[in-house]
Amino acid sequence: MTLAVGVKFRHQGPLNYYDPVGEDLIPGSRVLADTSRGVEIGEVVMAPADLEPAMLPRPFPPILRPATAEDLAQRRELDGRLPEAMRVARELVEERKLPLKIARAEISFDGTRILFDLTAERQTQYQDLARDLAGRLRCRVELRQIGARDEAKIQDGYGPCGQRLCCSSWLKEFVPVTIKMAKEQGLPLNPTRLNGMCGKLKCCLQYENEQYVDLKRRLPKPGTALTVEGGTATVTEISLVREQVLVTMTESGTVLALPAEQLLQEPSPEDVSARRRTRRPRAGQGADRGAGE
Repeated sequence: MTLAVGVKFRHQGPLNYYDPVGEDLIPGSRVLADTSRGVEIGEVVMAPADLEPAMLPRPFPPILRPATAEDLAQRRELDGRLPEAMRVARELVEERKLPLKIARAEISFDGTRILFDLTAERQTQYQDLARDLAGRLRCRVELRQIGARDEAKIQDGYGPCGQRLCCSSWLKEFVPVTIKMAKEQGLPLNPTRLNGMCGKLKCCLQYENEQYVDLKRRLPKPGTALTVEGGTATVTEISLVREQVLVTMTESGTVLALPAEQLLQEPSPEDVSARRRTRRPRAGQGADRGAGE
């Protein structure tokens, strides 16, 4: 086991592991550490703990030192330059009538580099924009194109479920979501209901998809004749979300809603084997169905 501390450099960023080098660090502490973009100030979000070496990066970098009051003041001063940088960038985009939108700006701790995140409907060449921005802002400028889901994560907000967006509150990575998942769950194929704030299919559609697919596989298909209490019936509809099966009685024509658990069949060995071969890890577990991006 190796002692490691968890640090984040952005509220919505990934968790990074560092060697605490004997420092007494608690969650909320601010520290200086090396990153791929140079030295940055990060926040300790996980106190030092023993972790398996396989979980840690190689090489395993050390915390440089706790951040001082001067470091924090410098960070605040640098961040204070970002609104003006955003204004300049958006003015240039408007002047050039470029088909893109500036979503966010970040400035390095040494103040020599600004990274702009931008969104565009298609891959865009923006070398001229980067050069002009560097001249206006008198520092190195990097432009990075991000997707609609990343933009929603930056903007933050609340989904129709009343909860904060999954992408900005807890989701660490995006997993492909397809319309087939909505079909499997029997949801109405209405874009206004299925799409999230980003305009893409809601991430929550995939959270319980495996369970819905498994449930559907084990239930009798529509048109199947059954013997139920009171006589024979025909399956007319399966409601996976409500976990109900609608059947029509043969003699009376009465429609009954039966609990799905009463009609479940044990999975065959072939089904179990197929699921094991196709199962993929999910980005997150359990969330409200309406919370999307």
